[in-house]
Amino acid sequence: MAEAKKTEAKATIKATVKIDNPKFTKKALVSNKEFSPIERDVLKLALNDDKEYTIAEVKEAVEKFKEGY
Repeated sequence: MAEAKKTEAKATIKATVKIDNPKFTKKALVSNKEFSPIERDVLKLALNDDKEYTIAEVKEAVEKFKEGY
């Protein structure tokens, strides 16, 4: 009898997923170099450790903090 040959096919699937309003932890935001050092200091004071924020929420929190001073 003839032996059947096994062939393996490998496929790589790449997909791009866009998240409309990604949320970030305080730790991730404070270490983000897109914010100035002063803004990162404000984030340390204005954000809660146990909450995640969108970029819009972060900008709003920074503005509110600046208005208070």
